[in-house]
Amino acid sequence: MNINDQTDAFLFELQAVVNRFHTEFDLNHATIVGTLEMLKLDYLTSTDIDFESDIDLQDEIDDEEQTSDF
Repeated sequence: MNINDQTDAFLFELQAVVNRFHTEFDLNHATIVGTLEMLKLDYLTSTDIDFESDIDLQDEIDDEEQTSDF
């Protein structure tokens, strides 16, 4: 199974779980979305994911300081 098939399988299973909980419990859309957001935040902060900036932020700060001196 390639990455696209794996992603589709994950998405379909996740949709099935969310739909099941929505129908079996008294959960509104805001509660479901909020719970998914909490899970997403927990997942992103508890794993070793390294985000790299496309720009050098220190160079941007230095450039701003140089232009503000004038």
